[in-house]
Amino acid sequence: MEREEVIEKVIAVIRDVMDVAQVEIDEDTERQEDLSIDSLDFYSLLGALESNFHIRMPEKELANTETVGDVADAVMRRMEK
Repeated sequence: MEREEVIEKVIAVIRDVMDVAQVEIDEDTERQEDLSIDSLDFYSLLGALESNFHIRMPEKELANTETVGDVADAVMRRMEK
């Protein structure tokens, strides 16, 4: 899967998990500042990413991401394992 495809799918997962339908999301959107992901959203997002991409991702790896692009990169690293 190409990076752009992963980014699009990550954005779709974020839109599905969170109430951000009116927010413009791209790879530079900041997970915390722009999307205001709280702890419940964080764990919902983590579970949805694992389910949608058929991966296992440690909490710390997702917590270390800042942007949607960083999340996509973390997903891609997990898909390679």
